[in-house]
Amino acid sequence: MREPNRVARLLLAIVVCSSVFADYWEYSRQYHGAPDIWMDIVRGTADAPQQYRIGVPWLGDWIARHAHIGLRHGLTLLDLISAMVAAYVLYALFEQSVAYRRASNAARWMGAAAFLFLLHLYLSWVTWFQRPETLPSTLMLAGTLLLASPRLGLTGVAAKPIRVLGMLLMAVMQGFIRADLIFTLHLGLLLVCLTGLGEGFALGRRLQAMTSLAATLVSGGVQFYLMHVVYPHATYGKTAVLEVKHNLTNPVGMFAFMLFMIPWVWLIWVALKRRTLQDGPELGALLGSAVFVMMWFTVGRIEEVRIFLPYAVVLIPLTVECALERFVSYPESRTNVA
Repeated sequence: MREPNRVARLLLAIVVCSSVFADYWEYSRQYHGAPDIWMDIVRGTADAPQQYRIGVPWLGDWIARHAHIGLRHGLTLLDLISAMVAAYVLYALFEQSVAYRRASNAARWMGAAAFLFLLHLYLSWVTWFQRPETLPSTLMLAGTLLLASPRLGLTGVAAKPIRVLGMLLMAVMQGFIRADLIFTLHLGLLLVCLTGLGEGFALGRRLQAMTSLAATLVSGGVQFYLMHVVYPHATYGKTAVLEVKHNLTNPVGMFAFMLFMIPWVWLIWVALKRRTLQDGPELGALLGSAVFVMMWFTVGRIEEVRIFLPYAVVLIPLTVECALERFVSYPESRTNVA
């Protein structure tokens, strides 16, 4: 049986393009209902917290003006690039995992199929309470995970500075897109480094801890700057800051939340049962996602599951790796592969 790599990559492109096609028509529907939609963020007149997520509308508007296309086309282009690059980055990380390399060819096909299933599952929710920052945030988280992982084949004297500067640059960029996502990711990485729960950081535990601490301060600083310097006038309007009561009394929201979070809950259960996840960057992403879920349940609405979509997609490699290790028996000849 042939390796699944070429087929899987082709199917990845099909899944992403299909999802972004539907994504475009949702942007178009919103535009025809309100032609000035998203421009309130660009002009600085939107309500909080959307006003603080200025990065993607700014860039989409810049593309639209210079390419002479509609804003909805610019946002769709950003979504396509973000989703495509993130999908291929995460699949490459999955291919370099111990679980994948130890698996038989048939098990690798199973892993590729599971990866595609989860990607399709999550991307199908992009248009549910659609926001333009969702897929670019996914790319930023995937890029950070790639730089933190030794699976990225960067070697030489400049390798570590490139990783450090890359993670800090993404923290700054994500601060203008949606700061809480990158803040919690680096918080998770920092916790892993400080507690010694995982190994395998490309920078080593100490330098990764310093980088993640700096990234949390940078992303938090950008958020503070936007809130108190650039847009101090932005208010929450009629939207409540704390959403716990709404979330506990909203059956529709609970149903959407439960459907979307089934793979994540299973992953948490497996991690707690095993108590050993050796890959530090992936464990950091999992811990960061747990912190983010608590924040989301407190100040966000749980029916808006696309809020968690960047974390859900970034955790696909770890979810499939755990599935392979749990359900697949490895050939004896591959048990010593590192």
